[in-house]
Amino acid sequence: MTITKIPPAELKVMKFIWGSDFTVTSKDVIEAMEKLYDWKQTTTLTLLSRLVNKKFLDAKKIDRHTHYTVIIGEAEYLHFETKTFLDNMHGSSIESFMKALFKKGVNEEELNSVEKWVKDIKKDE
Repeated sequence: MTITKIPPAELKVMKFIWGSDFTVTSKDVIEAMEKLYDWKQTTTLTLLSRLVNKKFLDAKKIDRHTHYTVIIGEAEYLHFETKTFLDNMHGSSIESFMKALFKKGVNEEELNSVEKWVKDIKKDE
């Protein structure tokens, strides 16, 4: 399955859905987006339609509401976005990424966290 980058508005909808139960209704999403971002119903429905077309969500019409189920999970999308960023901005180099991230210095707590992460990766190999 091919994942594509989604714009910030679509990402807001997906973050809400990822944080909800397995299936949400159009009513759930419309109410949440209106409360969180003051979006109109048509805006939210347009974004949901785009997410279905991009295969991020599956839609089933039940009674008066459409029920949406996640196809592309949050962890899967995070991996895609992170890898795309690393490839495009740092030539797939974690070293380049870390140097840019910590250019203004790193505190001991952050350094310990990175060291632990590297040790955990080595241990899992």
